[in-house]
Amino acid sequence: MKKLEWQFAYDYLKPKHKNNFILDMNPLSKANILFVTAASAFVIFNYYYAFALSLVYILLAAAARKFKGFISIYWKIVVFFASLLFLVRAAFTSGTKILFQFGGIHVTNEGIALGLISAALVMEFSGAFILFMKTTDMSDLVYMLEKHGMSHIFSYIILSAFQMINDLGKSAITIMDSQKCRGIETEGNFLQRAKAFIPILGPLVLSAIAGAEEKSIAMDARAFSAPGRHTSLVTLRRIPLSEHLLVILFDLAFIIILAWRITTWIK
Repeated sequence: MKKLEWQFAYDYLKPKHKNNFILDMNPLSKANILFVTAASAFVIFNYYYAFALSLVYILLAAAARKFKGFISIYWKIVVFFASLLFLVRAAFTSGTKILFQFGGIHVTNEGIALGLISAALVMEFSGAFILFMKTTDMSDLVYMLEKHGMSHIFSYIILSAFQMINDLGKSAITIMDSQKCRGIETEGNFLQRAKAFIPILGPLVLSAIAGAEEKSIAMDARAFSAPGRHTSLVTLRRIPLSEHLLVILFDLAFIIILAWRITTWIK
């Protein structure tokens, strides 16, 4: 093989670097840190802390150059789920001092506090999950899980499921554009958009089934079901010591918070 071709192969096998600390972080390290951070809000159970963590997630998304993708999903969680949860909790939770009453609605101090903590926890947990999904390549995640002993079949199922979500979204947009070119109204209020979306479900499902069959044939052609150790063309960078220490630091902090909470419960 020529020198240029070998150089191409060596370059391809080098670990991927995105020149961003958050994006380059190992998927399992990132999952560990975000999980203990999200769980700490449920242990501390304070809405100031949960709201502060939500803000931190937004800043981290901006630092990872994923702000637009992050906020486009996150604001929907805040507007629809967190706001609705706050209103329901604040309006229907019993308390000692009623601030406002109208029919069956009675707003109390306890209801407002419970509504705030419920909304803050939803925002905080959703923020951690969306941040992880937006800053982590699913192929890197399943690669690391497979390196830790997960079956390659199960890893393929996970990767295919996430890939299918993206493929279905792109197919839906393509079919909707085709419908629009035929003069069918696909925009407007929620009811009009729903009426336009229902007819495309049939072609969408059929294209997904056809795509799954094509993937199955392609995987068989690559000896996916063959016995023996599987290899990968993708390699991730070696986890640096600083990243190991960061994970240990977050885990220790969570253990301390958990021990403190258990101690206060016992007292």
